Amino acid sequence: MEQLVSFTNAALDFIKKSVADTKCLGVRINVVSGGCQGMTYAVTFVNEVDKSDLEMEQDGVKIYIASKAVIFIAGMAVDYVKNPMGGNLVFENPNAKSKCGCGKSFCTDDNSGCCGGKCGM
Repeated sequence: MEQLVSFTNAALDFIKKSVADTKCLGVRINVVSGGCQGMTYAVTFVNEVDKSDLEMEQDGVKIYIASKAVIFIAGMAVDYVKNPMGGNLVFENPNAKSKCGCGKSFCTDDNSGCCGGKCGM
């Protein structure tokens, strides 16, 4: 069975270290309103499990996915990319019809369009 969201080894290593450093249960992936495309990924540390979240584990890392986010992120791949400023999670979402230049904001509606060209796309 294919996982709802997949993670590269680099992403898992980053998340595993972050979870250990903060002494939490895992991370939660959600989608919230915001950004120039209308929706933004929210990755937060989990200290208390929300019973409505979907729980998965990959390579010993607990990942909780907000139930309302599933429709927007099913099939998504998450990577961690190092850069001169440190590094960040990168989301490759097959459900995104467009995304902001920074990659943190996206939309799933063909009609929403970009932010009037202000996002660098």
